[in-house]
Amino acid sequence: MNIHSRPSLFCIFSMAIFFASPVAPAFAQQPIANPHPQKKTSRITVAHINFHGWDAIVLRNQVAEITIVPAIGRVMSFGFTDRNSARQAAENVLWNNPAVSSEQKPDVEGWTNYGGDKVWPAPQSDWPKIAGKQWPPPKAFDNMPYAASVKGDQVQMLSTISPIYGIRVRRTIALDPQRPVMTTKTTYEKVQGEPVSVSVWSITQVVVPERAFILLPRQSAFPHGYVNMLPTQPKDLKTDGRLLSMVRDEQKNTMIGSDGDTLLSVGQNTDLLIENKTPVLSMSKVEWPDHGVHSKIFTSGSDLKYMELELYAPLSLLKSGHSTSMESSYTLLPRTEHDPMREAKKVFASNLK
Repeated sequence: MNIHSRPSLFCIFSMAIFFASPVAPAFAQQPIANPHPQKKTSRITVAHINFHGWDAIVLRNQVAEITIVPAIGRVMSFGFTDRNSARQAAENVLWNNPAVSSEQKPDVEGWTNYGGDKVWPAPQSDWPKIAGKQWPPPKAFDNMPYAASVKGDQVQMLSTISPIYGIRVRRTIALDPQRPVMTTKTTYEKVQGEPVSVSVWSITQVVVPERAFILLPRQSAFPHGYVNMLPTQPKDLKTDGRLLSMVRDEQKNTMIGSDGDTLLSVGQNTDLLIENKTPVLSMSKVEWPDHGVHSKIFTSGSDLKYMELELYAPLSLLKSGHSTSMESSYTLLPRTEHDPMREAKKVFASNLK
């Protein structure tokens, strides 16, 4: 089984929330060099570069930069800039396949693992019923070109309409003018076809951190704060108060789901904090994919060394003319503690009081 082809029972993880609204009209990581600026808006520089054979858009402030590749519908780079470097390159916290390029071929199951940050429709357990197969992901959501436009200091990507779901994806990606903070708003717009129950699902592939964390809610719905979602128990799985953490198993795929809504990757030099920023509606009326899991961490046990930090929105029954959205923030933090647990406790200090 392909490392991404997972049993449909195990599709979970979310820190997102939804709302219904009318549809708008129609470690082979290499630093990504910052291009010469072409346009400036406020404190954000917007530029167009060639990224491994694709046209890409770079958003850059004084401390960080984002590289967006509309041709594959993904954010492929996010990192601190090096102001002391002549190249002013960004240290990318997102994992890219060592073979990433516009010439990269799909695997035997028809899916191309480029890396980066992307979105799929959840739950995956519905794919066989809706799309006719469990893998690869439905067309239009992934590995297909998105139209892109720059609006001020934001980039908006718009997918084609999925012939299976009758949904198009609208993603708005922005970089804070001063801070190393990326925000995304992902909206699934139901344009045609019969009503469908769906959730926004974001998958962020990261360079293998020393340790990955989920901040558990004060009262988790799960006995131990999580559910194991693959046969192999995650390596060095620990719970310390509200902090649930694990490391990558180099031999086997592992995955846990939780009802926590904040994730942290503690890297060698840089932490990546991912938070759901969409207000939760009445909890009594919210149904989450796969029996209540909000978030998920997946570790790849193959030669491709990465982990995934994944978020879900609650399920929404979309009728034509309506939409469901998820908003998330991604914050870069310089690592300051040698011990990853101490680092996490420092990052989450205000939450753990």
